[in-house]
Amino acid sequence: MEAFFARSAAAPGPSFCPHCGTILDLPETNAIVCSSCGYTCRYTDLPSLCTVTFSEDRPEPKWVKEEIQSQEVTGPARATVEETCPKCGNPQMEFYTMQLRSADEGQTVFYECKKCGHRYSVNT
Repeated sequence: MEAFFARSAAAPGPSFCPHCGTILDLPETNAIVCSSCGYTCRYTDLPSLCTVTFSEDRPEPKWVKEEIQSQEVTGPARATVEETCPKCGNPQMEFYTMQLRSADEGQTVFYECKKCGHRYSVNT
């Protein structure tokens, strides 16, 4: 937590009179005089203000949680294709695609044999 405070910046803001609480005008010289009670001090004697704000993490929307849960249960959607397994010779394999590289490059196709479970991928 201390590291957070060390990184926070001092926020220049209004200074308040320690006697009556009035906002003090910025001085043209180093002397400050309170317009309400007459309190005087030097500008450099006033404490520096540091503003620290915190915000709570926002909860995930319900649809995001549901999507994550459905993918954990079912995994990515797969289709069956007439592709021969290089390991066991099974004529059908399941496949799905994912965009793993940058958007201007092709997708990666993942194949999995329904019979022996052999997996491999092809960059398209």
